[in-house]
Amino acid sequence: MKKQLLIFTLLLISIPMIIFSCKPINIFSPLIDPSKMGTEANLDAGYQALSTGNYEDAVDYFTNAINNASGDELVDAYLGRASAYMNLAAPNLDDVVDDALSGDLDLSSSSDIIDTVVSDDEFDDFFTTVQDAADDYNAAISTAGSDVDPGVLLEAYEANMMSATGVAAMKIGNEYNEGIWAVNSQNPISNLTVNGETVTFNTELEAIVAGDRQETDALYHPYNISTWEDPNSANNGLKQYVDGETEESEMIEYLEAAYNNLEQLKSNPPLELSASDITNMETQIKNWAYYGLGDNRFGTH
Repeated sequence: MKKQLLIFTLLLISIPMIIFSCKPINIFSPLIDPSKMGTEANLDAGYQALSTGNYEDAVDYFTNAINNASGDELVDAYLGRASAYMNLAAPNLDDVVDDALSGDLDLSSSSDIIDTVVSDDEFDDFFTTVQDAADDYNAAISTAGSDVDPGVLLEAYEANMMSATGVAAMKIGNEYNEGIWAVNSQNPISNLTVNGETVTFNTELEAIVAGDRQETDALYHPYNISTWEDPNSANNGLKQYVDGETEESEMIEYLEAAYNNLEQLKSNPPLELSASDITNMETQIKNWAYYGLGDNRFGTH
C-alpha cells in the first residue's frame, strides 16, 4: 500500500474504536443544559450523544466536562470530544467503515478513500474540524502522561497527520493560482469547468491531497501530496509554499505530536500495525519536515 494511503486507511479501521472504548452509557443521564450538570453527568450525556449520532450535543457536553474535570475524567472528556469532532468532520464515518469491511471501498485508491471520508467534498471544513480533534487528542495524551492506550495513540497520530496535511493543503491551495487553480479560500468558486464540473477551492484541495493522480489528469495539481517528500526543492509543494511561512510552525507542531505518538506505539503497537509500518510512517514525517520544511528535528538523510 502506498504510504500516502496509510493515513486514510488507518482512519477507517480505528477511529470508531473510541466510541466503544468509552465508559458505559448511563441512559438516565439528564439531557439538559450542560452548564447545569455535574462533570460525571456531562460525561455520561456526552457518551450517549455520541452513541446516537448527536455529535454537536456531544461537543457541548464534553466541553462543559473539560471546563470542570481533572485527572481521568478530564482525559475522558478530551477523548470524547475528539471523537465527536472526528464524526463531525466525517458524518458518514460509520458508512465508510461498513463499506471498507464489506469490500465495497477500494482501499488501494486514495481518491476513493478521501472522496468517501470527506462528506460532500467539503475539504476545507474537514481540515478545520479534524484540527480540533487533534488538539483534543494531544491534550488528552498530555494529561494522561505515560498511561495511554495504543488505540488512542493511533487515533491521535491519524488526527495529527491529517491536520498537518490540512495546514499544508490549505496554504498551497491559497497561494498557487495558476491555470485552473486560480481559486482560493476567499474566492472559492471559479468560472471554469473541467469534465463538466465547476472548479472550486475544494476541488483544488482534493487534487492536492490525491497524490495518485497522473500529470495527464485534467485535475492534476503540480504540488500535490506526492511531491512533499521530493528532495528537489523546485518540485516540493511544502518547500515552495509552506517553508518559512506562519503555517510551517503549525504544521511542525502536528508532525511532532504525530511522531511522538508513533514513538510511544513502538513498545506496544496495535494489531493493525507492524514495526515496518511504524518505521515507514516516521520516515514520511521525517521527509516532509526535512525536504519540505528544512527541519531536521526528526533526522536527516
